[in-house]
Amino acid sequence: MPELDLDLLVDYLDGEGNEFGLDFAATHGFLCATVVGPELKGWRKHLFDEHEKDVPSEILEQVELWRADILQTLLNEEEVGFPVEIEEISVDSSLGDWAVGFVDALFLNDEAWFEQADEEEDVIMLTLPMMVFSGIEGEPDLETVRKNPDLMEEMADEIPDNLTKLFLLYHAPAG
Repeated sequence: MPELDLDLLVDYLDGEGNEFGLDFAATHGFLCATVVGPELKGWRKHLFDEHEKDVPSEILEQVELWRADILQTLLNEEEVGFPVEIEEISVDSSLGDWAVGFVDALFLNDEAWFEQADEEEDVIMLTLPMMVFSGIEGEPDLETVRKNPDLMEEMADEIPDNLTKLFLLYHAPAG
């Protein structure tokens, strides 16, 4: 069985050959959302904008391995880390790219995100940092948060823990 090769993924996803998919950081965000949230049917098709057949099979296999690695990390009760160095806490950073990928996957399946949760408010609060960093416009409250560097840093720090909480919200055995 092949091993996960993040160097291969970064070369492809951030390279010229990736015409249809998200970049490396955004792909990780997208995969995280598909793992922690409710099932997104056809997630590979969505990830590559319905051009999955144009993506090398080796890359598709690596993306599957990356998603499985994220799932295994959560099953091992470990925090999912960011796959890139966070150079700055802003919308225009790799963290912003990561959040765009996460929010893309969430919006593709938003009804399930809110219908399957016991408390809609929990989902809103746990995904708020991703919404803020994704750069979604037209929300005055999000713009206010983006202007506060201390709050932005606090929200960035919350993301790994929020991923775990979201995973438990959707995937913990009923009890």
